[in-house]
Amino acid sequence: MNTINHETDLLLAQELCVELRAGNGEAILKIYRQYHPIFLGYTRYRLHSTDNDKATSVLSDFWVELLNAKAICSYRGLASLKTYLKKILNFRIVDHVRSTSRQNAYEKNVSDKDHELDEFGSEDGSPEKEIIHKEKIKLVHEALLMLVDTSPSDAFLIKMHLEGLDYSQMAERSIGNKDCPKKELDKKINAIKKQFTRDGTGSLSKFKSCVERIMRKNNLIQNDMFN
Repeated sequence: MNTINHETDLLLAQELCVELRAGNGEAILKIYRQYHPIFLGYTRYRLHSTDNDKATSVLSDFWVELLNAKAICSYRGLASLKTYLKKILNFRIVDHVRSTSRQNAYEKNVSDKDHELDEFGSEDGSPEKEIIHKEKIKLVHEALLMLVDTSPSDAFLIKMHLEGLDYSQMAERSIGNKDCPKKELDKKINAIKKQFTRDGTGSLSKFKSCVERIMRKNNLIQNDMFN
């Protein structure tokens, strides 16, 4: 029975691999809707937290990472697809915990030094700035996750943009092979540029729309977050 399940999972993964490599990011929804609720609970458990914000932050990176097709295409059916994906998710959780630990240690060190200099903080109101900074990060993660649900291919481009990649680097990562012919790479670069910048329906426009929807939902105005 397990073998049959694994063979079914392998066929699904191979199908997703082909579609993702062809640029159909929405194909990821075939497993997103099935596994996201399970993985959300698992991530909360591994983070030892009931805070959905922390879990969704990690999960948004996980799902967007899967859009580059490399992980899905590497699945060989040796375990269930759920188990395979959970292992990848666990790596992201470990990375998040390590990164958070380093950041907390750094912030504590900076906070201790600031306290020695001025008990009431700096002129620019650093405590307030820190809160706003964290809210901005939370807003970006929520908007990115919302975009993953509606348009995974656009979410993949936004994630790469937030990482500081240019169109050429985005194309190389999307193709998954930096040694591809220059003609093919140039074609991919132009396609990504059009998809990213298209007025009203491009990746950036869709992401901004998600940000605005979340801000309205939380009764925020632009000056609250971006002044």
